[in-house]
Amino acid sequence: MTERFESLDAGQREQLRLTMFGMDLDIAGLAQMRLGEHAIHTWDIAVALDPAATVAPDAVGLLIDALGQLVARTAKPGGPARRWQVSTITPGRHFTLATGQTATLTATDGDEGLPEVGMPAEAFVRLVYGRLDPAHTPPIKARRADLDELRQLFPGF
Repeated sequence: MTERFESLDAGQREQLRLTMFGMDLDIAGLAQMRLGEHAIHTWDIAVALDPAATVAPDAVGLLIDALGQLVARTAKPGGPARRWQVSTITPGRHFTLATGQTATLTATDGDEGLPEVGMPAEAFVRLVYGRLDPAHTPPIKARRADLDELRQLFPGF
């Protein structure tokens, strides 16, 4: 797929549009979606052979800042409206995760006094993809937050 994308000239890349899952994707959006699928499914296979396997760091670096779209599409909110602060390392990011009728993930500057979960960015990517089960969870820092509640929000797809 990379070779095909690279073979397109600037005009072709500008015109490329694909409607999938209710989204109008340009070439960057399509590449991002395929990267996520590839990275997570590669982890699915790797972890079957090595329980300590992680999602490729270069993929995590590209996926972490685009998780908001995935959260909005795949989260299964239920119950009362809630908000959490999610902080990640490698790379370091801060987000507010809000649920109600829908779910949103918004980049923030840091501590908002909310219940907080801190984890490696790789683990947060897997959480959103429904792949952060107890057997494959690195050390997590939680303050007034329940990781199992977040796991229920992201059951996978």
